[in-house]
Amino acid sequence: MSGATGRAVPQPTQISSWQRAEHNAARWMRYWGYADATARPGGPDAGVDVRARGALGQVKYQAAQVGRPELQRFVGARPRGSTAQLIFFTGSDYTQSALTYAAEWDIALFRYGLDGAMTPANDVARRVQRRAVAQPAAPAPAARPSVPVRASAPPERPFWQRALRVWFGVTLLLAPLGSLGDEKTYTGPPALDAVKFVGILTGCWLVGGYLLATRKGPRRKPGEAAPSRPSSSSAPSPPSTPSVLAALTAPLPADLVAEAARMLSSGRKPHEVDRVLRERGVRFLERGRILNEAKRPTPRT
Repeated sequence: MSGATGRAVPQPTQISSWQRAEHNAARWMRYWGYADATARPGGPDAGVDVRARGALGQVKYQAAQVGRPELQRFVGARPRGSTAQLIFFTGSDYTQSALTYAAEWDIALFRYGLDGAMTPANDVARRVQRRAVAQPAAPAPAARPSVPVRASAPPERPFWQRALRVWFGVTLLLAPLGSLGDEKTYTGPPALDAVKFVGILTGCWLVGGYLLATRKGPRRKPGEAAPSRPSSSSAPSPPSTPSVLAALTAPLPADLVAEAARMLSSGRKPHEVDRVLRERGVRFLERGRILNEAKRPTPRT
């Protein structure tokens, strides 16, 4: 059986131990859209039983009600700076103080039955379920045809570098001729002067010839193609005007606006609320509209 998301609904399973309870919670988190949710019973969990990208889960297998202290420890186990959704599971129930604290800290509370079925215990949990149903499973990416990668040739030197190399190269080629007749360089005997001239000529012509030969850049290997300019068709196209207008005029989710207003009123900074919305997949334009709507004062009746 599959839900509206295209993902398979977790089948009933008997919860007879805390290990089964943790694995059952991970199955449901994967169904809600956290595809990498994993439970590691028995390992060091640091207060977190199920981990996923964008969500953390804690599972209690006990008969006593879950109170505010358990939720406080769960919030303290979340890494500093993380905006992961906190999801708490229990087979019993929650106290009123726990429900109030969960609403303040945006913690989703669920109750699981002996058959593994999940029941939301607060509005945050119901929102997690609704968003999971509204978001279909992402299709597998289509395989791209393999394209041989061609090594790009080094770029050509700018004009000022080419001109400088030509000037130095020509100067070095003519320098040995200017040294002829220099009494300080050629002090005799004639054989030694000839060796000096040949050495000066060889060194200057090697360096000068190298500067002239490489004035446009490193030489390409035989058969190497010249670098091609990227075509305009490969550049990403800007978003069309109708799509932008649709994003600006689409109705805003009332639950996200209410949640953003609640977080702002509790003292959170706008950039922190924006980060929470971004972690939940809300687009840039929609996030800005939600923040603007949440900042508006509620009209008195």
